[in-house]
Amino acid sequence: MKPVLPVMAAALMVLDPAFGAQAESRGTPRPVIIFDTDIGSDVDDAGALAVLHRLVDLGEVELAGVIFSSGRNRFGVGVCDAINTWYGRGDLALGQYARDDVGDPQNLFSRQIATATNVFHHDVVDRAPDLVGAYKGMLRSACERSVTILTVGHPHGLVWLMRDPEGARLVRRSVLRWVGMATTPTTPGRDWNLGANGTGAYMDELLSTWPTEVYFSPVGETVITGNRKLPGTPSNNPVREAYRLWNNALKKGRSSWDQVAVLYTARPHLFEVQRGTMRHTSGPNIVWKPESAGSKHSRVLPKISESAVAEMIEDLMAQPPGESR
Repeated sequence: MKPVLPVMAAALMVLDPAFGAQAESRGTPRPVIIFDTDIGSDVDDAGALAVLHRLVDLGEVELAGVIFSSGRNRFGVGVCDAINTWYGRGDLALGQYARDDVGDPQNLFSRQIATATNVFHHDVVDRAPDLVGAYKGMLRSACERSVTILTVGHPHGLVWLMRDPEGARLVRRSVLRWVGMATTPTTPGRDWNLGANGTGAYMDELLSTWPTEVYFSPVGETVITGNRKLPGTPSNNPVREAYRLWNNALKKGRSSWDQVAVLYTARPHLFEVQRGTMRHTSGPNIVWKPESAGSKHSRVLPKISESAVAEMIEDLMAQPPGESR
């Protein structure tokens, strides 16, 4: 989901030794991803889920399931199911945040897509199992330290997961890393995912107690996609329809914050990593500090040009479902 402040790229960065080496070595298991989204108030979430499904088709990642994190607009889970169904994965596990203290109540495309089951042939509209139970079900069947939790929306669900005794045990056993789309402002500033819409109340607890390595992806504001190749896909493609309904992004394009975060999970060799510490300051505000002593936090920035990133995203979003190459 969209950040508010522009990204300040670091001048000095180092390549992430763990995931960069993994991505380039043969025989390394594919990342197993749980995708956590607040899809509905912006459209890059839909684009990100499309990119993720395409990467599954290409054999680069596995998708364990999808979590819808917003409690103030119930139809996002239906959009997730419509997109999953379009890509031939309508049986993927789904979870939904049950409370209404966090989320954006705006509906810019989610109700229209979620309720159009006759068009998109999905069967979930606005109800799915509770988020914590869904997370635990996905993690129980995972191998040790195999799972990447990828949040492109409000990550407060991770707090509820860690508050659950079994959930906390499963995180420590099965989760390798958390990748989150978030700005990394060097002076305190408002962040959509880690602070806005009620999320700030959870951030002190989450940022201070989350047990795994964390990678924040802030890039994407000026990476515009969705307006070149996606319009050529069929009209019953729910991702295409989301872009059409969201501020006519099918013609204008839209920033690609969430898609960039997906790319990092699958292709980390294309990114550079800078260690630091993310802190919640107050309300919706966070700050990125370059200090790294004892920190498990990093931010990731593409090594390739924005035009190359945009072309890669556009290609992945527009490919037909099920094609392996």
